[in-house]
Amino acid sequence: MKKYLNASVKEVLEWAENQSFSSFQQQETSNGKLENLSKNYEIIEIKNVQHPALLEYLKERNVGNQTQFLQEIHYRMNDKNYFGIGFKNDSGGYEIRNKYSKICLGKKDVSTIKNSSNSVRIFEGFFDFLSFKNVENFLEKEPSDYIILNSVSMIHNIKNSLGNYENIELYLDNDEAGNRAVEILKSENKNVEDCRILYSGFKDLNDWLIHKNPSNERQVQQRRR
Repeated sequence: MKKYLNASVKEVLEWAENQSFSSFQQQETSNGKLENLSKNYEIIEIKNVQHPALLEYLKERNVGNQTQFLQEIHYRMNDKNYFGIGFKNDSGGYEIRNKYSKICLGKKDVSTIKNSSNSVRIFEGFFDFLSFKNVENFLEKEPSDYIILNSVSMIHNIKNSLGNYENIELYLDNDEAGNRAVEILKSENKNVEDCRILYSGFKDLNDWLIHKNPSNERQVQQRRR
């Protein structure tokens, strides 16, 4: 941990006291708390993902080949230095992830990737988006625009941006919040497809990719039926 955090033993112990290691979900805070947190940080360096610990973490999530969408963010918070995988949102903030933390630096917002398409694919988190990119060729679909919510609570922020799309594909979590989000979008838009059949029985798309590790076109196509 000294090497991972670039910190002294004392700093590692202080950091550990403030962490929850049981799951990422338990480390999430409300948007209000995240905004307060963001006022006490300074981004020190932004670069391509190259730290061995971050590369190993991406490999564990089966998305180690998708670093072109990510950055390595070094930041200072409460007089301590940290670093993590950064995924930029439309307001210039960053979703920060490493093996032990899940926070947002800056304003919480969605992330939009445009390809001048009349179709859009919507994901709850960026690991689901990266997971989709790993099986996209097997799905035999044309490139599209992508919206990553970065939190299912951001579903209301994208309502006005969906009107011009002829096709809307949803890759949300298999939970109550995901169900509600699907119903909201289906009730307000035409041509909405709930694509969760691809990873039915799993928490989300990344969970399916980690545990099933689909390696060929036939496996993916069978899940779509």
